[in-house]
Amino acid sequence: MKKLRHIITAIDFSPSCRCALREAARRASLDGAVLTVVHVMNEFLVHELKQALMTDQASVRADWLERLKKFVAESEVGAAVVNAEVRIGHPFTELVEACRAHAADLLVMGAKGSKNEPHRVGAITAKCVRKAPLDVLVVREDAPGPFKKIVTCVDFSENSAKAVQEALHLAQQDGATLDCLHVYQSAIAMSLDYGSFAPPLPVTVDPGAVESWRKDLDSFLAPLTAEAGGVQVTPLIKERVNIREAILEHVNEVHADLVVLGTRGKTGLRELLIGTTAETIVQHAPCSILAVKPDGFVLPAG
Repeated sequence: MKKLRHIITAIDFSPSCRCALREAARRASLDGAVLTVVHVMNEFLVHELKQALMTDQASVRADWLERLKKFVAESEVGAAVVNAEVRIGHPFTELVEACRAHAADLLVMGAKGSKNEPHRVGAITAKCVRKAPLDVLVVREDAPGPFKKIVTCVDFSENSAKAVQEALHLAQQDGATLDCLHVYQSAIAMSLDYGSFAPPLPVTVDPGAVESWRKDLDSFLAPLTAEAGGVQVTPLIKERVNIREAILEHVNEVHADLVVLGTRGKTGLRELLIGTTAETIVQHAPCSILAVKPDGFVLPAG
């Protein structure tokens, strides 16, 4: 993985985004990247403030820019130099435009879960994970770095290889251990799991199939981890009916504090299966998430 050059952090002044800002600043310092924080104001709110304060849009923006800078100063980001920017419009649209304008290669966001569903991420964060044309790091408020246990999910795709490389880069920086997990589904298991509906069945393991997948996984990882730099890399094969449940089970078992997922933007049934898996992990993993976009990923329509 190449070093990061420009990181964008979305700020909504919540405790969750403060944690995300600190992690973004840490990553920027490690890679020597530029860090820009972006706050997006709703157009209706700006209009109401203009009316209430009898002022203009430029003054409203300037006032909130000062608030943003104060928030950064109070967030204890160390020696990191942080640029601040206030935009007006729809949060998702403006964040994507900010990333494009700065040629950013990482967007860092807080998870902002609710009290009733603490592991579910906010709507804007979830949309950025799905559609923003760059990698997105979702930082849990209770799981800041440095990361100690990283899990990356392997499906032998080109984007999966990219995810392994990025996970290894982070593990090298943080001194973390890395699990490379492939969940194997038999044809019967896959048909049972179609559309996320999997009846409760006893777990059966085919030793021959698992060993074959293990060899494939070792061959896949060999060139990617040849320069692991002392990182402990553990390849793992699990045979399960439900891929999503298997990944979450492993994340909880090893107390991972970061999961690295490769995502794809293809159409058809394959997108449904992979997209559902990634969406479930993002919403239910009790740790931070790095969603790795494929090279050439573009913003989907709609």
